[in-house]
Amino acid sequence: MHLKKIADFMKRQDIKLDIKDTCILYRECTADLNINLKGNHSRITSLNDLFAGVEIHIDRLKAGMGYRYENTQVNEDIIHYCCHKDDEEGKELGYQLFVKSLDYFSKKLLAEGFVLGYPAVDSKIKIMKASCSMCFYRDYYYISGAHISLKTAMQQADWQICEPLMQVHMTCNKLYFEENSFFRGGENLCILGDEDDYKLSFKSRLSTIIDILEEMYNHKKDISDFHIELDSYVPVEGVTQLKEKFKVIYNIAKWKDELEEQEMNSAIPPV
Repeated sequence: MHLKKIADFMKRQDIKLDIKDTCILYRECTADLNINLKGNHSRITSLNDLFAGVEIHIDRLKAGMGYRYENTQVNEDIIHYCCHKDDEEGKELGYQLFVKSLDYFSKKLLAEGFVLGYPAVDSKIKIMKASCSMCFYRDYYYISGAHISLKTAMQQADWQICEPLMQVHMTCNKLYFEENSFFRGGENLCILGDEDDYKLSFKSRLSTIIDILEEMYNHKKDISDFHIELDSYVPVEGVTQLKEKFKVIYNIAKWKDELEEQEMNSAIPPV
């Protein structure tokens, strides 16, 4: 309904719009809230050896809080050199690079998701332990050590696809309420009535209410004071059909070639 109102306003401003079918932006959430997850990464070459490891804790935040990161092990001793004792300046640089890489990749991995590419927003990554050892200072070793060990740990969580649970407040006339079976499926339905109208407050999955939002918008005589806001996220129901929504594009030229090929194939009539 918010999109409908925005679209109507823009059309009144003589702005041409081409709005395709709306869809639900799902989220990924983890059910592992009280355990620590461990991840390691090692790389051995003829010139240098890398051993990196992390232990993390994942917390779920209130809806709308985005991504958070915390490192509880603020100690430069997490950096070690196996064979060669680097100078103090190199050790300090290695510490700063490794810690900042953990911060960066924790948020990046949450944004990319782990199941179907939906973002794991409203999550907090807490670094409980971290270590990185190598023979000689190599900046890319710190970066890859932080990235892969953190990704290995986060992939062990029980990630689930969740959908928005919406809190709805509205006023509608009694006849519209009694004839609409949708209201009987709402969670925590609260009704305050007078002679002609009901004041309703209830929670509903976005997948349940999204199909009737336009109908409610068009029944302005029956519905007034309509407000809807995000309450939380809940695991999707088993009958929900999901598909991969997001794809990271690394090669723009290749991506354009793929789109052109799809258009050409769609223009070829079936045999």
